[in-house]
Amino acid sequence: MFGPNMLTGVEGQPGYEMYLHERVATIPELLTDAGYHTYVAGKWHLGELPEQSPGARGFENYFTLLPGSATQFVARAGQYEENGVRLDTDIEDFYSTEVHTDKLIEYIGANRGDGQPFFAFAAYTSPHWPLQVPDDYLDRYAGRYDDGYDVLRRERVQRAQSLGVVPNIDAEAVFSRMGSAWDELDEETQRISAREMEIYAAMVENLDFHIGRLITHLAEIDELDNTVIVFMSDNGAESDELELNPTFAQRYIVNADNSYENLGRVDSFISYGPGWAQASTAPFRGAKGLVNEGGTRVPAFIFDGRGDLATGIDNQYLRVMDLSATLLELADAELPGDVYRGREVAEMAGRSFTGLLSGNHEPIYDENEAIGLELHGGKTLRRGRYKLVWEQPPGNTWWPYTIPDTWYRWQLYDIESDPAESNDLSAEQPELLAEMISLWEEFADDHGVVRDVRIKNYERWHPE
Repeated sequence: MFGPNMLTGVEGQPGYEMYLHERVATIPELLTDAGYHTYVAGKWHLGELPEQSPGARGFENYFTLLPGSATQFVARAGQYEENGVRLDTDIEDFYSTEVHTDKLIEYIGANRGDGQPFFAFAAYTSPHWPLQVPDDYLDRYAGRYDDGYDVLRRERVQRAQSLGVVPNIDAEAVFSRMGSAWDELDEETQRISAREMEIYAAMVENLDFHIGRLITHLAEIDELDNTVIVFMSDNGAESDELELNPTFAQRYIVNADNSYENLGRVDSFISYGPGWAQASTAPFRGAKGLVNEGGTRVPAFIFDGRGDLATGIDNQYLRVMDLSATLLELADAELPGDVYRGREVAEMAGRSFTGLLSGNHEPIYDENEAIGLELHGGKTLRRGRYKLVWEQPPGNTWWPYTIPDTWYRWQLYDIESDPAESNDLSAEQPELLAEMISLWEEFADDHGVVRDVRIKNYERWHPE
């Protein structure tokens, strides 16, 4: 989700309005109809006008960051809004993850005991850049990552494979590098890079602590055994080194103190780059902003406090749109028709996977169904075990890494036997390739995809 004037070539096109459009009947709206309280704290980034606010889209109580990101240590005037009131002064006694958790606990407590259920959306901004963490967390991982991201990648893949979380494939043989190998960096660059990863890890631990506070609170008020919790990342790991983007750095990082001793503090502004991102997404290819598995296949888990959940791992294809149908079914909420609250709304595309919660692992999507996607010019289509891919730099803009020879052309993969997208079958199966391309074009036409969308080099990710 980008702010106004972020994209070119899409002006006036349906689906590119840069805010959560009125034709969407939202989860909080529908849950409100079903008798739920609805709360959100954290990142909104779905529109900054009053009629686009969380309150206008179904949330009863909210404390939200309106742009895509901001410092973790200050709630700046104009960037945060609570229940219809935009902050007019900075809040400096602040750390995003702590305050977002406090707000949700406050909202839940305000209506406790009235007999109504609640829906809470914890939209944490951590560990999104800038990488910043409270002082007592700064050195918790000191020295942990000195061996570098290539060693960490191998360690993580081995551990994940032993747990059955990722497929048993030769991850090093199929690895497609973005950026430099660790051994190619000079000693000082390694030192800084390892420190950036230490801070990222500390942010994750801090996030885990505050999520734990929220879950403990639910237990203390006897609601945990009546709550379904869904945890997920929104996309693959962030590979951009934003400090190196000339436009971004000139506009937002010029006053930052990114000296080694100051990294992670309130006036630093850092990200951690492709090496660490690929350590997070391996053995899958790519990272955030790309349509490969590393950019779109994310970890997620569901906890069912009612005790009905069958434990285990299910690796079938699901998509984020399925969450709406699933949550609404769990809440016994009615789905909208063509008209909702006096406005025309789009048909819900996702499907409920509540059957998985009771151990029914029948596929949600049939092997013959074609499911397309477009992201900043990248294109992909899944049908059963096959995946069609068109890769290019996200937004076709700033990209400081080597351009692989696979980019700017259609590729075809058997994603079941080759989840790392390493063996392109396009030359071996030209008829299947042509069929999949045709299906993607049908998807694009049916969904109003504008070809060759471009991002204006991060110019408006943060309002002044």
